[in-house]
Amino acid sequence: MSEMPDVTWTPRELMRAAMRRLPTPRIPTMPQVCHDLPIRLYAGENGFDWLEGMRQCVENPAVIYDYVIRLVEQVNCDGLRLFVKPEPMKVVRQGDELIVVDEKDGHRLGRIDAWGGGEFVPDRPAPPIETLDDARTRLRQMAGEFTDEKMELLRQARARVPHRFVASSPGGITMNTYTALRGRAQAMIDLIERPDFVRAVMEMQVETMIQRAEKLLTADIDALYIGDPAASASLISPAHFERFCLPAYQAFCRHFQDQDILIYIHVCGNSNLILEMLADTGAHVVEPLDPLGGVSVADAKRRIGHKVALMGGVNTITLARGSAEEVRQEAIQKCREGGPYGYILAAGDMVPPDTPLENLQAMVDVALYSLWKAPAD
Repeated sequence: MSEMPDVTWTPRELMRAAMRRLPTPRIPTMPQVCHDLPIRLYAGENGFDWLEGMRQCVENPAVIYDYVIRLVEQVNCDGLRLFVKPEPMKVVRQGDELIVVDEKDGHRLGRIDAWGGGEFVPDRPAPPIETLDDARTRLRQMAGEFTDEKMELLRQARARVPHRFVASSPGGITMNTYTALRGRAQAMIDLIERPDFVRAVMEMQVETMIQRAEKLLTADIDALYIGDPAASASLISPAHFERFCLPAYQAFCRHFQDQDILIYIHVCGNSNLILEMLADTGAHVVEPLDPLGGVSVADAKRRIGHKVALMGGVNTITLARGSAEEVRQEAIQKCREGGPYGYILAAGDMVPPDTPLENLQAMVDVALYSLWKAPAD
């Protein structure tokens, strides 16, 4: 270890300063952990496998906070994400599948995508919207999903880690929500055939996500996580991103610019062609700088590091398949490219669920002990 961790700054203070591109005694880290990783690490302690742990989280979503907080506390990273929990659902396990059933009659409703993050995949998805009234109705339902009870659960979870930096997400502001409303293929066609409709729906989406974000602020979170985690924004042309997505993100960020809340924007995949636009959204941080999409921390630092902080860059394949030493060396390189200020060490996307604990710890330790400052071999 090259240095002992600095104890005069709390992890929360480090993250808040780094996201504002202020000098900090060390580079902080926020690996981007979801609950499927700690489920795989800890579920066996209770005498069942990780799929049973996933089923438990679907039926009692508050348990998700327990898993995530336990892992974050164990590896001692600076920041974490605590998302608003979904409604509990009844699940029946069939082999390696988790089937969601109606609590009253037992009829199948869909399945849990246990191998892809634990999302509910309905057998009969809601029909695509066709009119602005349809969009307004569906978005009103989305706003209502952030109930006072869920906000209280989030507030209680946040209070368990008062010294750490906590982010949460209001939901997809641009393409992710639009594709959920219209279907992915039709959403792409709409960009060409119904541009006025797309723009109008996205304006309504902004209003909905602002409403949800305002509720999140009551839980004492530090940051709002926005963007397109399914890489929708990196799959459309830069011209379409500029026309439809950029104004929506700017409107959202503008609404919160006078409040003490940080915003980071996530567009995974190949965001190279839109990096400057991401820096112009008004967000404080751009991430995850996905190397699998060809994004380089060094290049992003050169192009937009004077305007926004950067987060991410560690290859998720290295995290899941490499050795702890390989993870350590890659994390050191990313810190040298992104640091010394205005950079947060993190994965180039969500930390894979099959990442070994020692690999995650190796990445965190690079930031915690400033291993990147050691002389290069």
